[in-house]
Amino acid sequence: MNWLSMVWAQARLNQTVLLRQRGMAFTVLLLPLFLAFVYTSGPQGAEMVNGVPGGVFAAVSAIAVVLPFSYMTIATAVVVRREERVYKRLRGSALPTSAIFAGDIVHATILGAVQAVIILVFAMGVAGAPMPSNVPLLLLAFLLGAAVFAALAIGTAGLIPNYEVAQLVALPVLFVSMFGAGLMFPVSVLPEWGQRVAEMLPLSPIVAMMRTAILGRDFAADAAPAVGFLESFQVSAVAIGIGLLWIGVGLWSTRRYFRWDPRRA
Repeated sequence: MNWLSMVWAQARLNQTVLLRQRGMAFTVLLLPLFLAFVYTSGPQGAEMVNGVPGGVFAAVSAIAVVLPFSYMTIATAVVVRREERVYKRLRGSALPTSAIFAGDIVHATILGAVQAVIILVFAMGVAGAPMPSNVPLLLLAFLLGAAVFAALAIGTAGLIPNYEVAQLVALPVLFVSMFGAGLMFPVSVLPEWGQRVAEMLPLSPIVAMMRTAILGRDFAADAAPAVGFLESFQVSAVAIGIGLLWIGVGLWSTRRYFRWDPRRA
């Protein structure tokens, strides 16, 4: 069995285990869609945001909601397998360490991608969002976001003692990320220092890239001017840098705190 086959087998195992945990399955599979649709249907839909209808702006932003849930999926899977000594047994097998974690990440990323496509279709068909003006940038934003939250999930799993706490830890990550990205209320109501902090949170640069990729505007500028294909990448450079910084934080935390043995051992 080659490396890719091992990764795919791990991803399928993750899906099987997830479906057996009904509460977790509902949270991971359906809650992101529910939150996205509720957010899109909110009162902000009647307003205009830099020349863009509020409903369209909200629907485009809501696509990124699926990414913090990948944190929940990966962090919970890592904690459960560590505490049940599954990782301990896998590490003693012929399965490479990279394939173990890659299977967890691939599973969460595929789930998130399917949910993101559903929300994008909803945004285009119901909310009136246009076709993405820069598909490669949109794909880059999603993959960068998936990498950010995967790195943070594995990096913080070593600090989480058990399965129950893993879900409790994931909720603050979800709400803080949504808050910082302006998905709960406009970031403009915060003082200037609060806006600067919000821009540095993990989900904020991903949302900014998705807005630019779909709507073709630079919302970091005051009048949100239209930008071309190549210019979209240029105005997203800072967001990409912030995302890479968070990946670095996750990798550092993994090296510092990750453990193979159960915390109760």
